[in-house]
Amino acid sequence: MKRIMKQVLSSIIFIYILSSCTTTNIISIDIRQPAFISFPPEVTNVVIVDNSPTLDNDDEAENPNNGPSILSMDSARTIFLNSLVKFMNEEKYFNKVELYPYKTYNGSNNDITLLPARKVQTICHEKDADALLSLNLFAISAQLETENTAYFSNYSILGSKLGVIMRAYAKDGSEYGAPIGLVDSLFRQESTDWSRIKNNVDEINSLVTEMSVVGADKITSNFIPSWKTSQRWYYSDNSSEMKQAAKYVEQGKWLEAADIWGELYEDSKPAKKMRLASNIALANECLDDVENAVKWITTAFDMLPEKNRSELAVQIAVYKAELDARLKNIPKLNKQLGIEEEPLEGDSDPISE
Repeated sequence: MKRIMKQVLSSIIFIYILSSCTTTNIISIDIRQPAFISFPPEVTNVVIVDNSPTLDNDDEAENPNNGPSILSMDSARTIFLNSLVKFMNEEKYFNKVELYPYKTYNGSNNDITLLPARKVQTICHEKDADALLSLNLFAISAQLETENTAYFSNYSILGSKLGVIMRAYAKDGSEYGAPIGLVDSLFRQESTDWSRIKNNVDEINSLVTEMSVVGADKITSNFIPSWKTSQRWYYSDNSSEMKQAAKYVEQGKWLEAADIWGELYEDSKPAKKMRLASNIALANECLDDVENAVKWITTAFDMLPEKNRSELAVQIAVYKAELDARLKNIPKLNKQLGIEEEPLEGDSDPISE
């Protein structure tokens, strides 16, 4: 009899431990972010000009065997500018974005020379543009590094680095905001000897081209509101209610999942309450109610013990920072998208407390 009771008790304890086991589930969501530069609504046509200097090393590096040459900086700059025009037009944020057909600066020094206001006015008038984007600096390079390792006799890293500075002007020649800067890099690594440049011209040119295109894509988000994929997480356990909420999440039914989390919230212990509050914050964010999401993640954050450095504490702190930044950016994003903010008529929390 005692043996049976021990087995029953062990089973109950095992079931309890199993049901209380918490899992962290990672998901990805797309977030709309404001551009760095805010253009007024009347800006519909944009012209891009190349006002960058020709740097000292802006020459074609020819293959000694008269084979294919390494892509020059001038060619990479052309790829960058054409890609920038393409990406900005694809966003359909402006009616038209075009590249000015003439280089506006032909100097060969490394100093940045700004466009005079009169020149900006002339180009905008000529192209019927409401704003002008000026490329003031473009620098790109490729490098090869070869290391001897315990596994490969030659382990090579091929890298490309990019530096860009741009400015935005109104058609009267005044400047929108501060200059835009971008520094980026790409690397490829192989157990192959890339140290002989003449044998790897195609690989080098491919990487420099990719770097130019990636740079154009990234800098587009400084002028046009863009989408960014971000990681989020929610907590679950083996209880039937939490399993059902997780199923709702998988189906994209955030309101139904939040209803379950809200019902469990009041009667849960502090640790689970923090996780449920974070879950409800995520549900609100996915329901596009960032204001209430901030309220719920703040609730979770305020429940954290002082000097708590647990994984849960770090996750809640990181998520709170993300949501605070989103809430702060909403007015700027709405302005850029032409969305008028409606006055709040009290709390519109979709989560039943």
